[in-house]
Amino acid sequence: MAGLELFQRMSVEQVARWLELHPFEIVRILVADGSLPSDLKLDANCVERVRVAGGLETWWDGPPAPRGDEPPVRALVRALFARLLDRGYVEPKLVRADNLFRGLDAEHQRALRRSVNALIRGGVLTSAMSATGLTLSLAAGREADARTFADQGAGPIDRLWDQD
Repeated sequence: MAGLELFQRMSVEQVARWLELHPFEIVRILVADGSLPSDLKLDANCVERVRVAGGLETWWDGPPAPRGDEPPVRALVRALFARLLDRGYVEPKLVRADNLFRGLDAEHQRALRRSVNALIRGGVLTSAMSATGLTLSLAAGREADARTFADQGAGPIDRLWDQD
């Protein structure tokens, strides 16, 4: 956000587009934080409160480079595990689910979402709802498996690979 926009009050929809969230998520975060303005117009301070209270992070500057003939989605999953481990998002510590996708283009987001859903079904990732939205973490006890897959693309997680 730049220049004059910083001083204007914005609608929930404008803020949602800027933060790559659904407008309901903006309202949910501000209600949980106790700071929802009665007129639903948000200034720059409100936007920053949404970012902080919601735990919004941008995890990607673009997709990671695959190794050799590795499919791009596999490289994404390896990089995702590296990020989860490096940031300590192992049960019980949770991260906003949408952080895992923020910064990727739509195609890579869809591919990574399919993989994350498969990893939840496989018990490698856990999901839970919080007051500010859907959260995820690496399942407790799966750290070594996740590190092996992140570093080598091998191990028990490799056997769970359930892609097109």
